[in-house]
Amino acid sequence: MAFDACEKFVGPMPVESFLSEFVPEASKIRPAAAITFAHKTVSQNENEFIQLIEDAGICPNLKFINTTHCISANLKPDIAIYSGTDRDDPGTQSGSQRSLNWTAVDLWIENKNEKDDVFRDLEEMGRELIAYTSAIHRSQFRVFSFSVVLFGNTGRLLRWDRSGVIYTEPFNWSTQPDTLFEFLWRLNFLSDVKRGYDTTVTSVADDEAEAALSKLGTYEGLENVAKADLHKFLVRDDHTLNGQIKYFIAPSAVWDSESLFGRSTFGYIAYDPETTNLVYLKDFWRTDCDGIQKEGDVYRELHDAQVPHIAKLGLAGDVPLLPECGRTDFPAIQRTMTQEFVKDWCPGQPRVDPYVHYRLVLETLGEPLHTFKSTRELCKVIRDAISAHTEAYERVGILHRDVSAGNILITEKRSGILIDWDLSKKVAKDRSEKQRQYSRTGTWQFISIARLQEPSSRPHEVSDDLESFFWVLLYLVAKCRGPKNLSKQMQIVFDQHDDMDDDGIIRGGRGKLYCLRQTALDRMVVRGFVQSPCKDIIEELRSLFNSLYRHVQPLADTTPSVQSDIKFERDQDESVQDAVKKLQSSEKVLSIIDDHLVYDWDINDDGSLEKVRFRPDPATSRNRRKRKVEDDDGKDFNERRRGRFPPSSTQRSQSRDMLGLQRHRSSFVSGSSRTRLSENQ
Repeated sequence: MAFDACEKFVGPMPVESFLSEFVPEASKIRPAAAITFAHKTVSQNENEFIQLIEDAGICPNLKFINTTHCISANLKPDIAIYSGTDRDDPGTQSGSQRSLNWTAVDLWIENKNEKDDVFRDLEEMGRELIAYTSAIHRSQFRVFSFSVVLFGNTGRLLRWDRSGVIYTEPFNWSTQPDTLFEFLWRLNFLSDVKRGYDTTVTSVADDEAEAALSKLGTYEGLENVAKADLHKFLVRDDHTLNGQIKYFIAPSAVWDSESLFGRSTFGYIAYDPETTNLVYLKDFWRTDCDGIQKEGDVYRELHDAQVPHIAKLGLAGDVPLLPECGRTDFPAIQRTMTQEFVKDWCPGQPRVDPYVHYRLVLETLGEPLHTFKSTRELCKVIRDAISAHTEAYERVGILHRDVSAGNILITEKRSGILIDWDLSKKVAKDRSEKQRQYSRTGTWQFISIARLQEPSSRPHEVSDDLESFFWVLLYLVAKCRGPKNLSKQMQIVFDQHDDMDDDGIIRGGRGKLYCLRQTALDRMVVRGFVQSPCKDIIEELRSLFNSLYRHVQPLADTTPSVQSDIKFERDQDESVQDAVKKLQSSEKVLSIIDDHLVYDWDINDDGSLEKVRFRPDPATSRNRRKRKVEDDDGKDFNERRRGRFPPSSTQRSQSRDMLGLQRHRSSFVSGSSRTRLSENQ
């Protein structure tokens, strides 16, 4: 299991404390069923275990289903527990033939051998438990969830949220079943909210659905959405008195995060019943730390400063705990709890950060950058995004810190906008402040060489974002104009990474240095699929950044004396210092682009060859996501180590490549692309 996922486990917590904190006592007295579990005959037989639970009468509102041998699922726990309210009817079959429906599973039980206690060796077994919980949280609207793991004659209770997982001390469920019985009995009588469901997302009435479907059907890719795919989302604006409340209707997400922990972004094209317009609804978990602005507040500040080329903000605010809480001045909100128990119950040093559920509505829709109609349009749109970045930095001191191909969109008027400011930061004037969290931010394929090589050596700077714009341009040109046989060179340049070191840090940038020095994706290769003036822009920017890294070694020698010599040479090299000076602002980069935009361009056959637009399958909406979840989470965990590890994203044949992911985001591609790193993940 990935190093960072191991750091999300907090415990062991005493069972009594766990029940007291998370599972309030039931209002009814538990039946005094005289049950004795016979470990030898029950622990490895799920059907007998389920029968004993049913005979005890302690779970009148829950349905236990043996899913060990479920044929229709690749990802399957031993026992799936469904709510008796039939939120989504899991079917009428029984026993091992019962289908597994992740959209309706309330919680799961995993039955292991005694030697397989995951909490003794997280590296070996934890990824399976994470996969089960990811399936629930990606298929349902959840704040948190519970689960049970049995190891021989012992068991543990678990509570999962976007911050991490709390697990209990082991208890003997075979000879002393009272603990497990009490947990299940209490669970019967908990409300949806206390069982972890997000009740601010509701079903849609017939009349509302008809209007929504009519409008959504005008959007390319959403023509075949059905009523069953729609949900109504509550959004509370925290910038108005008493909090303005509005509801938006949306089908399945055009973008969703694979990560169980962290921001976990979902993006929707949504219908506004009040205006009858389509908007972009971004649903994610913001980091709840001092000094980190809410994304809505960033947009408001940018708008107040009249920063150009950014999306128009609608409503934005924290998600209330209950719908009725939304109309109060200081509502109870949906937030993680795992971080509150690290100090008392964690033997290690987990990276467990606090998160708050957040929704943001943007009224400007756009197309993905890879739909550019000409390379001139591509350069112009990127130029617009650089302009937004420049004005944000100069007018209000905000640095974006996540420039990527997914965060630049083409508007209806064919201009560019820069989106996804949730990782942005107010730049300290004296630059002496301590980094507020752990590491770098950004999207691996576009992060600067300096940040990839030494993520904690210095703060994120303007030059890092300017370099990211260059990598975006080169990536899009190579990906959308180049031949298929470029995939190996693309991997070398954009996906290169070293093994994780003892501190849990993965470094990269070597492939990008090769590119700057003309040993990968050199000028002759680029000339083969793009003409001037676009080629000239790429080569002039390549030369500028090559000067910046003139004395940086692809295979760095960490010997202090060698590093000292390299630094001396760098400081004495006038070409390096000239590049450093030029990249302290965007003036030079903008002038390079502007100088070539005035020329005549041959745009007749110069557009993107990647024309596929998002066309969601109604059967994969969030309330119908079983197959997609199984396919993704059935992969080797190391293939999906988001936030720490760059999956290969440059082969056209790969279904989860960069542009492939953008097809599943279609328009307002928020949540950002793909191997997104942040200081808190």
